[in-house]
Amino acid sequence: MNIAMTGATGYIGKHLSSYLTEKGGYRIIPLGRAMFREGMSGLLVQTLTHCDVIINLAGAPINQRWTPEHKQELFNSRITVTHRIIRALNAVKTKPKLMISASAVGYYPSLVESDEYTQTRGDGFLSDLCYAWEKEAKRCPQPTRLVITRFGVVLSSDGGAMQQMLRPLRATKVAAAIGPGTQPFPWIDIHDLCRAMVFFIENEELRGVFNLVAPQSVSQLSFTRAMGKAYHAWTTFIVPQTVFRLLYGEAASFLTAGQNVRPTRLLEAGFHFSVPTIKKVFEETDRHTVEHLDLERYMGLWYEIARYDHRFERGLTEVTATYILRPDGMIRVENRGCKRNSPYDICRTATGHAKIPDPAQPGKLKVSFFLNFYSDYYVLELDQENYNYALIGSSTDKYLWILSRTPQLPEEIKKKLVTAAERRGYDTSRLQWIEQLKK
Repeated sequence: MNIAMTGATGYIGKHLSSYLTEKGGYRIIPLGRAMFREGMSGLLVQTLTHCDVIINLAGAPINQRWTPEHKQELFNSRITVTHRIIRALNAVKTKPKLMISASAVGYYPSLVESDEYTQTRGDGFLSDLCYAWEKEAKRCPQPTRLVITRFGVVLSSDGGAMQQMLRPLRATKVAAAIGPGTQPFPWIDIHDLCRAMVFFIENEELRGVFNLVAPQSVSQLSFTRAMGKAYHAWTTFIVPQTVFRLLYGEAASFLTAGQNVRPTRLLEAGFHFSVPTIKKVFEETDRHTVEHLDLERYMGLWYEIARYDHRFERGLTEVTATYILRPDGMIRVENRGCKRNSPYDICRTATGHAKIPDPAQPGKLKVSFFLNFYSDYYVLELDQENYNYALIGSSTDKYLWILSRTPQLPEEIKKKLVTAAERRGYDTSRLQWIEQLKK
């Protein structure tokens, strides 16, 4: 399936592109800014002709001072881009099956509890912007199915709003809440946002407006306290509204107001959030495993390319793992590594066995090298096409490995796996790159 995407290089777009490519096997076609310039409509029409889905995420950053020039940029980057997509769709003979167009919970009134059935909208520039954005998207021609997604604050430890909030916390060990602190903080974990997008693609009966926010409603202060606790802040204090008004002017309302929003339609459709609470955001690294694992294809020799340091592999180079499927369904495991010492080298081999306790979760294995003491072996990422590389973790974030069928991995694959690990919340600065003999 081909998916055309605006905003593919942005924070949400990068996460979503990787998720759709790696998890769903979809092909992403980025629609860059150049494609929306005057005189490029023919190329846009040609591109959309070959697409099954359009995901429209284009939009300039909202969290800076709203000068007249920036307001115009906010308008053009959203409404103008959407207008040109609709114009191109009208010229396409075979229409895409689905268009997902982004919006924001800033559409709703402040403080009043709202969901997709709320008839009133908020006051001010942000609400007007969302209204105009959605109005343009609603001109989407039939038979293309239209889904409008109103985003809350999208959370991920590797970028976006979370990174901006964590930067001063890490520097000062002080968590700063945005005054008054009592305002609602509508949020969604990036993993759930990506899952929701797949949910819309796969469920063809879904159309209309959906709020992409977690079911748990929290205040700004509650969120900041949870974040501070997770990152060992010494204290939490509230920065007065006046500070933000001085810094951002009219745009301060984006930070100091807030919307109390429920994802009613998403829940009614049967979507289950993997991160439904703020506590869940901070308590876990994303350790979701692959949904499909062909054991026979996974067997054989693997080279260790990188790993977190731990005592049972400390100092070892040329580390390999060989997996052999036994007649009883268990897996024989042979780990080998060498320690370079003068005047001679020492190479060691450890033999154990592995099993899959739950066939419904084939990516979660258990490995033992001593009696019935098992450790977790989670296949987090896998080259599903060729089984040439893999990212391995466990039920904790203490262990991480990059494995390959060859002694060396191309730099672009290394970068891809490191990015995937970072997206899951792993500290990739801890990775040690292992020396392997070149072939």
